[in-house]
Amino acid sequence: MHARRVRQPGGSTRADRRPTRLVSASGRRRAADGSTIRRSPTGDARLWGPGDLRRILAAGASAILPGSGQLVNGRLRLARWLAVPALLLVAVVVLVVASRSPARLFASIVSPTVMGVLLTLNLIIFAWRLFAVLHAFFDGRYEPRSGRAGAAGLTLILVAVALPHGVANVWGSAAQAAFADVFVAAERTGPGANVASVENEPGHEERLNVLIVGVDTLAGRTETLTDTMMVVSVDPVGETVSMLSVPRDLVRVPLDGGDVFGPKLNSLMSYADRHPERFPGGGLRALEDAVGELLGIRIHYYARIDFLGFVKVVDAVGGIDVTVKKTFYDPKYDGLGVNAPKVHGWGLTAGVHHLFGYEALAYARSRYAPGDSDFTRATRQQEVLLALRQRLTASGSLLTNLPGLLAAFGEVVRTDLPTDRLPDLAAIADEMGSDAIHRAVLGHPMVMPFKDPAYGSSQLPDLDAIRDVVRQLFPPPGQTPVSPSIPARSPSPTAAP
Repeated sequence: MHARRVRQPGGSTRADRRPTRLVSASGRRRAADGSTIRRSPTGDARLWGPGDLRRILAAGASAILPGSGQLVNGRLRLARWLAVPALLLVAVVVLVVASRSPARLFASIVSPTVMGVLLTLNLIIFAWRLFAVLHAFFDGRYEPRSGRAGAAGLTLILVAVALPHGVANVWGSAAQAAFADVFVAAERTGPGANVASVENEPGHEERLNVLIVGVDTLAGRTETLTDTMMVVSVDPVGETVSMLSVPRDLVRVPLDGGDVFGPKLNSLMSYADRHPERFPGGGLRALEDAVGELLGIRIHYYARIDFLGFVKVVDAVGGIDVTVKKTFYDPKYDGLGVNAPKVHGWGLTAGVHHLFGYEALAYARSRYAPGDSDFTRATRQQEVLLALRQRLTASGSLLTNLPGLLAAFGEVVRTDLPTDRLPDLAAIADEMGSDAIHRAVLGHPMVMPFKDPAYGSSQLPDLDAIRDVVRQLFPPPGQTPVSPSIPARSPSPTAAP
């Protein structure tokens, strides 16, 4: 085809190398390939332009797999450059997902640094797919301008490409913020803050001991009380977990350095926060050290959650299932008060129950039913924790409830557990059976009821008896723990000796 010389004003000429357009007697323009562009009486392109269907198919193919649209258009070299990295990435993702449980996969990405890398990778993949789609649609073999159907098709494809990446970015950003809050630094402020990581962290074949603390921060409280204290010890060699609940009313608990804390143990964290000159490590560090001295072990890390936060976490996973062995009714239970359902008395019949947040909290807190005590309540708290673990490791449950769970954890859970330990711990939690979990509650005769003149009804620890129980429940790695037979209820408090 020869270029036409077009005379310009003033006598100059320019080369018009555009293909000659043929106009039929009916007024329809014909493209160089002979196809017809239909025009409305006003001159606007109608629904379909030449090649619109093919270019939509090419763009859609590249949206599914970058490079496949270029293959449709006959651009073989570019198709290889776009498709090979995409196929490798898909293969890696499939391999990782197939080789890890949802719990372990989730635990592998909770580090804010790892999540930041994944968010960046998400943007790169989006740009990669976007380029492949646009190149396939605007390939030089097609007319520069498409019909309205072609433009609409491209818009739908772009939305379909952008939507999952947008959702992933929102979820990833939320996860990054939540994880940054959950895995706290030593400089945090507030009750129980300033806990520094231990200098000698446990090795990957050593027991890892975590103090679980449930904090009572409800309206009307004059101080922050740790009404739930539980040590969870993980044996990575034998793949077992041992749980030991510590009574909140213990008095005269030994501290590091040979001192003794006279008041009830559940007030130590708050007291230490108010006296930094005596407890420079902060309240939670003081509580970790005290519980470690009491049990004769080292507490490596802590995990803290307040009662209202517990409600949010349970609701975020859709509730938990518990098996009630004996019907009970607590006439004194009155709910949480502010911003919570108000009840007067609460109980459950024997059998399996599905509990949501406030119900699960009531099950874990009630203690005035006939035959109940702080010790039976501690047993139920262990049951609730195990039920929550079961819910989190159930197939698909973790990912299904991810947005709400992230929000709940980020708001109310704090821990100094290093994120690089989470994948191994998640694998153990996900793979072990119920027979690998060993539980005990410190009760009589490990602790004895005591009427303290200053602090009322209390419990006095027998250190030798307690540490003997701990040696059975927390044996060296690889050995099977023994759950000691401890009565769930201690005798009624007696007068001080």
